Amino acid sequence: MSQLTLLKYLTLEILAPTHASRAPEPDLVMADPAQAAAFMEAGREDGPIAPTYLFHTLQLSQLIRPGDRVLDLACGPANQLAQVARVNPEAHFLGVDASASMLNLARETVARQALTNVEFMEGYIQSLSDLPDGGFDLVMSTMSLHHLPDTATLAASFREAARLLKPGGALYLADFARLKHDSSRRYLVERSARGQSELFRTDFLNSLRAAFSVEEFRCEAEAAFGRSSRVIAMKPVPVMLVIWRGKPKPLSEMVHEKCEGIFQSLNVQQQCDFQDLRRFFKLGGLVSPDLANISSSITHT
Repeated sequence: MSQLTLLKYLTLEILAPTHASRAPEPDLVMADPAQAAAFMEAGREDGPIAPTYLFHTLQLSQLIRPGDRVLDLACGPANQLAQVARVNPEAHFLGVDASASMLNLARETVARQALTNVEFMEGYIQSLSDLPDGGFDLVMSTMSLHHLPDTATLAASFREAARLLKPGGALYLADFARLKHDSSRRYLVERSARGQSELFRTDFLNSLRAAFSVEEFRCEAEAAFGRSSRVIAMKPVPVMLVIWRGKPKPLSEMVHEKCEGIFQSLNVQQQCDFQDLRRFFKLGGLVSPDLANISSSITHT
């Protein structure tokens, strides 16, 4: 698709006065094994989600310290969680998901990579009473919150995350933000999921339609976490956002080398997609000096 087509949809999103209505996911829990497998397949090392995984791994690694306990809310097949755990082997991770099918895939992911610092638990993220107050140094979630049915459940999930965090604990919650036009969503699916299965493309479109707005995220985050958290959205169009709390630390040499290795394994298009994520999040205010070095050899075209 041409740059003119991209400019058309960017202009539509920027100038539209109001958001389209939210359409919750048809399946709030991805219990269908075929659907879960299609999602996992798209998240493989050479899949379309790989640049997004690397971006979040880099950001999360700035908040993780050796010995930390990290909780991943709605971990899915653990593609993202496994990468973060592999890059940060001295931290301990617990992945929670409500789908038994997803957790089966997650355990396969961790076993295949021979990771020993990851455990899993089945449960709904808005009600995790089996986990203790203040038991985690970091609560994370990546690209899963749109599966929640409504803002009331989003608010309950945020309250649980706040309860489970240690005083002063870090937070990294990333998800889609709701676009204003369905034509923009369809364009994004066509641009980002070309060559993927029809099942994955349909699920991707449903995810974009189910996204909460930036304003809804900001309202519920401030209510649960206070003003110490920041909602940082991509610009000029908020396709994705991050709720961030915590003081970033410089990446260790080991983490940098592992992430560099992941980056070099991406193809040229994926590396360009990674650059776009960095660029558009930087416009929104999510800046990390360490990210600038890892892809300095790539010229974006």
